[in-house]
Amino acid sequence: MPSAGLYTSTNATVDEVGRFYKTQNQTTGTHYALRWKGRVQIVVSRNADAHDACWNIFMPERHNYPLRAMARLPRLSGAISCVEAEGLTSIRNEIGKEVGLSCCRAGAPGPWSKDTILFLDKNHFEPLYIVKAGAGEDVNNLLQNEANWLRFLRDQPTLVDHIPELVTHHPGNYLSFLAITPLRGKRSYRFGESHIAFLQKLQDCSRQNIHFEESRLYQNIHLRLKNLRGLLSESWSARLDKAMRRIEHSLSGSPILFVAAHNDFTPWNIILEQGVAKIIDWEHADYEQFPLFDPLHFFLMPMALKRDTLANILRELHKTLQICEYWLGKEKCFAAEAQALAYFVNLCTLYLWTEHGKSNSDPICDKYAKIIDHFCP
Repeated sequence: MPSAGLYTSTNATVDEVGRFYKTQNQTTGTHYALRWKGRVQIVVSRNADAHDACWNIFMPERHNYPLRAMARLPRLSGAISCVEAEGLTSIRNEIGKEVGLSCCRAGAPGPWSKDTILFLDKNHFEPLYIVKAGAGEDVNNLLQNEANWLRFLRDQPTLVDHIPELVTHHPGNYLSFLAITPLRGKRSYRFGESHIAFLQKLQDCSRQNIHFEESRLYQNIHLRLKNLRGLLSESWSARLDKAMRRIEHSLSGSPILFVAAHNDFTPWNIILEQGVAKIIDWEHADYEQFPLFDPLHFFLMPMALKRDTLANILRELHKTLQICEYWLGKEKCFAAEAQALAYFVNLCTLYLWTEHGKSNSDPICDKYAKIIDHFCP
């Protein structure tokens, strides 16, 4: 089975318009970089016929109309004229097939920052390849993990129809990238039978009964806690100590069921086509996780990002546990509240570890901290 790596950050020098494009005058520029909220968000081809494919891939069903308007009126909106930089040439050469026009969505700032590049057929402007690329050991390890999982899942007959095809993977701290085939279908924002069918297949092909203390999940959490020693605030240290004591009390003893988890099972990473759930973004996937991790993430992560109220999130949490017991069965929902608490601790320690112990008012850590406190007063 593939593994998930641990990360350290490396900075890379970028042009005003990003890592994969460079500024160019209006007469020779082939692309426009569109700024929003103080930074470049999207780079689009000057060919207006290619814009629809860009929006459909990068902003499906939630179009960012200001950016679309900027692309239509680039000179009035202050869009920056640019051309492809050398990094894109390397990616084109690695794919090894004819690649037409490009457009790009900039990744969020931080140690895991990656850009997503869409290559289009130059005649019909149909999506050909989607590439995630960036620099640094953090990004390299994430993309290595995703490549490993896509290869592993491709060898599972029941799962091959649920994942994109890996076209190429190029590791490296200076430039790391991974190219996949685009998936057809629509984003799914409602949890249903298609999601359950996929989760059952993923979990059933990876199930194993082991002691909690022997699991990869336990070892990863404790490694992060060790690395965070002396970096956390007193409140976070006390919170995590209480939570781990409760989790260990509930789950230590006899062997319990562990499975593989996508670990970023959100509505925007799921595409439905003819009733089949297809899953993208396998960067954080890992084995020896709890069966409830992915369903909890699907329901609760969007609410936390929107800074929903604690009462609403807790209500949704209990509803999710009931849904899971119905769909997944009692064995996979063993000690359900302890599994949920482990989910919150696992995600919070990952975020805190990446930010060297600083929560920085992150909406996920902020909301999940309150939930941990609710379970461990």
